[in-house]
Amino acid sequence: MGLYILHPNNVGRCGHICNASYAVRSESRGLHIGEKLVLDCLEQGKKHGFGILQFNAVVATNVHARHLYERLGFVQLGIIPNGFRMKDGSYEDICPYYHEL
Repeated sequence: MGLYILHPNNVGRCGHICNASYAVRSESRGLHIGEKLVLDCLEQGKKHGFGILQFNAVVATNVHARHLYERLGFVQLGIIPNGFRMKDGSYEDICPYYHEL
């Protein structure tokens, strides 16, 4: 139905920050699978000794993900204009988010 990959965002002095990527099958959308994945990711990140979960590249037009992250307590760090190249070659803004674990 869905999956996530949890890994360090960086190494060394920033090694306490993790990052994650998510995917939910199109047939499973609307079943709150993404929310369950993010909640488990927060738990697993803390369990593995990370102090912060950071999302580097949330596309600004991905309103469903952004609403979910904000509802779960993530904080938006700002906007990076034209930070994400779409499949058609156009660019979208990205919004980094973080959550203390």
